[in-house]
Amino acid sequence: MATSTPPPLPCLVVDNGETAATLYGVSDGEHRPCEAEELRRNRCWATSHGWVLCCDPATLSTFLWNPTGGDDDGGGKIALPPFTQPPPPPNSQCALSREPTDAGAGRFTVVIVEPSGSYVLWYCHVVVGGGGSSSSPSPAAGWTRHEYDVGGTNVRVAGGHRFVRRSVAGLTACRGRFYYFHTATDYGVLDFSPAPVFGTVPMRAVDMAEKVAAGEAMAKASVHTLEIGGELYMAYIFFHGDDGSRVVDVGVYRMDFRRRRAVRVRSVGDRAIIAGSNIGGWCPAGGETGLRPNCVYWTSPYDKCLHVCDIGANARKLREPFKGLAKLPRRSFWIIPVHK
Repeated sequence: MATSTPPPLPCLVVDNGETAATLYGVSDGEHRPCEAEELRRNRCWATSHGWVLCCDPATLSTFLWNPTGGDDDGGGKIALPPFTQPPPPPNSQCALSREPTDAGAGRFTVVIVEPSGSYVLWYCHVVVGGGGSSSSPSPAAGWTRHEYDVGGTNVRVAGGHRFVRRSVAGLTACRGRFYYFHTATDYGVLDFSPAPVFGTVPMRAVDMAEKVAAGEAMAKASVHTLEIGGELYMAYIFFHGDDGSRVVDVGVYRMDFRRRRAVRVRSVGDRAIIAGSNIGGWCPAGGETGLRPNCVYWTSPYDKCLHVCDIGANARKLREPFKGLAKLPRRSFWIIPVHK
């Protein structure tokens, strides 16, 4: 069966319920009905590789969908095992260990991390067979639900302190391993052997002292991790105190694991970084995407605006992707093109 009309990419999927309602095209700033059946009929989790994990709510069958590739070109869908119990919530995050169609890759791992507070992740090791429009996983492959414990910290509350467990968030793959923001001085690492193995890598904290607003005890930032050219990067969006709608700076840092420090960069070339609640990724700038080069596109959960931030010039523009809608969406998530 051929896929339906592919969405314009990159796009922001505006979800008002169990199914995706409209798509916001970044290149033209227009809302359009969602015509892709894969988005309309399934619970979906987009990834930074551009592939979208889809789950049929009736049968719990799952597959990876490439929005830029039809069923007849050999790259449209990859069948995965079904869930055998209730699937993860819609606002979970999904990550792939590598591009599924990389020549010679042979296998990859799909990971779903449930929202903060659940301490649950799901994973599926996939061995891809040769060729065809829909490759099948190995018979031994299946979804595994795993409850994790990556420690926690004591936070000050009225009358004393309270222990708060840490959650895995912002999971990003780089060279076959998964990374996530753990603490200001440690980066989390997730490997599979074949069960999950958690660890940390010491990393000098990003200097946020100059970002502290007058009268504030500490600076605040939204951190998004992504992979570019086989290296790990972090995009920091620094706020003005508690006002998350007032961005004071945007910094992009390359993770130097040899020197255990984050190195600020002033350019990511002809790329645009996408920083949303579901992914940290990048797209080619210009051309069909209509994105500005060397910019960060950040969807703020505070003012519901799309901030377009020039990395080199530190200039910012605002767009209102939800303007004109009858109501704010329950959630919104990015879909980006699959990197060729």
